[in-house]
Amino acid sequence: MSSIATFIDGTLTVTTEHGTETISVQDISHNWNALSHFPERRASMELGALAERLNSFADHVQGLIEMGGRLDAVSEVTEFASRQISLTRRSWALESRCMSAFIVGPAKFPTERNRKRMNSADKGQELIREHLTKAKRAVERRAFPHGMPGDAIRANNPDAPELIREKIERLRANHSRMKAVNAAIRSVKSGDEAEMIEAVIDVTGFTRATAAKIVCPIEAWMGRGFPGYMLSGELAEIKRLEGRLKSIERNRERGEVERMAETTAGPLRIVENGDAARVQLFFEGKPTAGVRDALKSNGFRWAPSEGAWQRHLNENGRWAVERVLKALEPVSA
Repeated sequence: MSSIATFIDGTLTVTTEHGTETISVQDISHNWNALSHFPERRASMELGALAERLNSFADHVQGLIEMGGRLDAVSEVTEFASRQISLTRRSWALESRCMSAFIVGPAKFPTERNRKRMNSADKGQELIREHLTKAKRAVERRAFPHGMPGDAIRANNPDAPELIREKIERLRANHSRMKAVNAAIRSVKSGDEAEMIEAVIDVTGFTRATAAKIVCPIEAWMGRGFPGYMLSGELAEIKRLEGRLKSIERNRERGEVERMAETTAGPLRIVENGDAARVQLFFEGKPTAGVRDALKSNGFRWAPSEGAWQRHLNENGRWAVERVLKALEPVSA
């Protein structure tokens, strides 16, 4: 997707599915009349920065699509641009209420009032930055609901068991290869490095350069071959993944497990959602602030798409449910 914003000859032009919007330096420079000796220069900087943010998001969306993410690029960029421009205009308006004593003069300067206005303007700038950051994260989740390529395998990914099995097999193959390398190096009793390199190439098919780095490391203290801690670390990771695989498969075999509990916050529906890999809490209405604090302190987060408070489905998640129930003082029937 090409850039949606251009800043040429003092005019910013933004093109989205809603049409084209233009903002010129002359349109907005008055916002800094009381803050700068050169309001036009400040306006030019602001428009250039806005163009950079808009194009940065558009490039991010395009990058996600090229990675395989399924997105409506035009719709995503249009929605972002609308909100970003709105927040930026609000920020400019807040800055227009601020003054500098160097510009308006120190006589009867409203120091305290100006300080409050400056704080409000700073918050306006912070909202702009937060929106860009959060929008990029949100579009990543929409593009790859089960995690970005290269991220850890999420339990709610429909293909999680197969992906974990594949990773385990890769780790096992790598562990076997490392053991074979060490055995090949030990088999050369003469201690000749050239022979060791050839032996490593024979058992692994590595390039000569790679084999040489293994046999003759840059730092002598590293020793030849792969150290024991790497071998044991690989085994530990394999064991961890095998345990995670069993847990995911066990949860999916159980399916959805549901129960009700009476609490001081009203009836609470507790669902162990094996497919989503989440333990979910459903309240009849919005919980009070105290209840929300208890949920958050136990790792639960509100999921609007599910209408539930949820966290990962595992033993820690199950214990967290019990802690929440205790905090809400369940009422016996």
